[in-house]
Amino acid sequence: MKSTQLRSMFFNFFTEQGHALVPSSSLIPADDPTLLFTNAGMNQFKDVFLGKEKRSYPRAVSIQRCIRAGGKHNDLDNVGFTARHLTFFEMMGNFSFGDYFKESAITYAWEFLTKTIELERDKIFVSVFEKDQESYDIWRRIIGISPERIIRLGAKDNFWQMGDTGPCGPCTELYYDRGASWGCQQSSCAPGCDCGRFLEIWNLVFMQYNRQKDGTDLLLAQTGVDTGMGLERLCSVVQNAPSVYETDLFLPIIHRIEDLTGHHYITAEPQIKAAFRVLADHIRSSTCAIADGCTPAADGRGYVLRKIIRRAALFAQKLSFEPFFPHLVDGAIETLGPVYQEIPERRQTIITILEQETAQFSRNLMRGTNLLERYFAEHGIAAPVSGTMAFTLYDTYGFPLELMQVLAHEQGTSIDQKGFEKEMDRQRNVSKHHQEAIQLAVNANVATEFTGYDSVEEETTISALYSLEGTPLSSVKAHESCWVVTVKSPFYVAGGGQINDEGWIIKNDCMMPLEDLKKQGSAIACKVTPVVALTCGDLVTLRVNRVQRLHTMNNHTATHLLQSALVKVFGTEVRQSGSLVSPDYLRFDFSCSQQATEAHIDAVENIVNEKIRENIPLTIRWMTLQSARDEGVIAFFGEKYNPERVRVVTVPGFSAELCGGTHVRATGDIGIFKIIEVTALSAGNRRIVAVTGQKALELFQRLGHITKHLSIAFKVPESDIVPVIEKQRVQLKETQHELALSRKQVLQQLMPQWAQDAQIIRDIPYNIIVLEKLSSEELRGAVELLAAHRAGLWIIISTDPQSAHISYVINLAHQYTHRASLKELLEKIKVLGMRGNCKNNMIQGGASALPEGLQPIIEDWLKQQ
Repeated sequence: MKSTQLRSMFFNFFTEQGHALVPSSSLIPADDPTLLFTNAGMNQFKDVFLGKEKRSYPRAVSIQRCIRAGGKHNDLDNVGFTARHLTFFEMMGNFSFGDYFKESAITYAWEFLTKTIELERDKIFVSVFEKDQESYDIWRRIIGISPERIIRLGAKDNFWQMGDTGPCGPCTELYYDRGASWGCQQSSCAPGCDCGRFLEIWNLVFMQYNRQKDGTDLLLAQTGVDTGMGLERLCSVVQNAPSVYETDLFLPIIHRIEDLTGHHYITAEPQIKAAFRVLADHIRSSTCAIADGCTPAADGRGYVLRKIIRRAALFAQKLSFEPFFPHLVDGAIETLGPVYQEIPERRQTIITILEQETAQFSRNLMRGTNLLERYFAEHGIAAPVSGTMAFTLYDTYGFPLELMQVLAHEQGTSIDQKGFEKEMDRQRNVSKHHQEAIQLAVNANVATEFTGYDSVEEETTISALYSLEGTPLSSVKAHESCWVVTVKSPFYVAGGGQINDEGWIIKNDCMMPLEDLKKQGSAIACKVTPVVALTCGDLVTLRVNRVQRLHTMNNHTATHLLQSALVKVFGTEVRQSGSLVSPDYLRFDFSCSQQATEAHIDAVENIVNEKIRENIPLTIRWMTLQSARDEGVIAFFGEKYNPERVRVVTVPGFSAELCGGTHVRATGDIGIFKIIEVTALSAGNRRIVAVTGQKALELFQRLGHITKHLSIAFKVPESDIVPVIEKQRVQLKETQHELALSRKQVLQQLMPQWAQDAQIIRDIPYNIIVLEKLSSEELRGAVELLAAHRAGLWIIISTDPQSAHISYVINLAHQYTHRASLKELLEKIKVLGMRGNCKNNMIQGGASALPEGLQPIIEDWLKQQ
């Protein structure tokens, strides 16, 4: 049975049972800072289970694409070496929101597995939470499973929690017995054993409690069902495959690797087979992540993606000297493309990003190797590599720890593993600290009506007060900072790239400026330091900074125009990967495989300004998310949308996007649009910065003044300024080149005398020469010229009269290197504050001042050779 059939059968089974078919959400979690990637089917229903959101359907079914390669759920290091672990997988799930519960969920699971896809009943085992007698009884009495196939397990295996507090409950898991030949051969082997015989295929979670801070569990007013079954694992069972990698979901990629490398997967040795599996999994996860708008980066989910790609590049080297990982994209598209249309649409972008990232990683490996060699040269080959150095190589250059250990072993030393782990823990703690945010103890009945679309000033009542730590207060004294929640608010809270409004809370004519804004649940909280006492129930006025709001609206609508203009110029492969809308400027990040030339940027700018000149009135409508999707409305990156009611901002005939931000009445209100910066953030990912309205006018005026000044200074028309400056730049470069040649000729004339003036110690001539203002390149050239005149030990120092800093080069002729060690000399001159790197027969470095006592150290060292 093919995977496509399993998908259809799963959807058909549950839709026939009244479940709404909900499409997979993006791998980029919407408005959830606790997640790097979507890692479970329930992620998109999280607020429904928490009671923060209502849906029009009480039960749902989905197949959710997931990535688990970072954070709490991290399978990355296991991938390739087990039959089931993956970084990317598809989670089949059915959900109940206060509708059916344990008996129906268990019955549905049993009927689908045994009747719909006809798995052998006697091979299905189940586990239940040891205290959940209800589930046990359902399996035993209603389903009819024999007691020996029902295993009671503890909370670690069969109790699920959303967090330390909040919804939680027991779960029951279904396992498929693959036979004794798969396992550890122990008579006690049963579900829960890690040997691989009993493959967990479905987990049914029953949310029925609300865990309190003291650890007690209270019954929820509304129970829920959250299930998850891995499509890949189910395929391996149905297709009787030895592992998930031998199913039709992976075989097109496996065959592609065989064609590109000449290796044969089935007959390969374990290490080679593991490389096949790593590549097959990682091409799926990286392809899907990039298709959803993620790009490699130095932190966050971009860093996780970078780790996946780099790990794949390393394993690819085990199969071929030629970099081939990007060529596997078509294999992933073969199975995933028919299901997720955005993947084939972005094929070229995916390939380009993978090519650039793997090429950069190869360069980083080379740089990392050089840094490690330099480290050994500076610290001695016997010194262990410090944890700090190892972490820098790992974190900055993506240098694998295993490769560092190999290189260290070749030098007869090791890696400070404990120090490395300490640095890793420090990074994790910093990351955790950044993710933590103060939570206000907002009651479910505390809500704020947002009126900011139609109003910039609102007279309203204070409904709640909180300390900065989040504790509820009844009143606040003057000058005590606090959070204020009101019944109504015109203040826009940051979202969709748009920053917080600025403004004031006014009481008794006392204006208190906003210090921060946050939305918690349905409440809008304003951080202020009041100049008068505040009490719950007080009447206050909330006033938005009108000028700031106006400029922000200009930039937000211009961002929508920019998005559509980019699509018109570069095609539908353009994907937003981030944005910032502020009063002063707008910033738009997007991924695209094509190069952004000056002509492209001019074309984008012209299209946006053309739409501004047309002064097109905007239309704003509310509709369901599905209706918006059916109309082809664009969703902004990383935003969370209520499926039952979304806001669609349309520039008729040009742009239609889901957006909760504030916008102008018509495009002409923007005035003018000017791109001021285009930069490459990473492989295939670019950033555009632009200004509009008053800021654009100020820019044009400033540029006009600069142009006029240059025209007067160079005594040329404004149209000739660039050619004149370019001509002078070329002349300056030629002059600098001629000056360098002159300096070299002078140095050549002095070489014979410097060589003749050398002192000789133990048959080695040496001399210390001090010069002024030589570049690093000139220093190396000078010492090589001197060495060509006479073999010996030559030290040339360059000083700068304007600063005490010096640069130096030390060269030792090859015929002396067998008796004299420059690495040893470097260690001796370090006491003078001379830093440097030793490579082959040369030391190059610097110091904060001209060292005293250098000559005695040199002479003592020579006498010992």
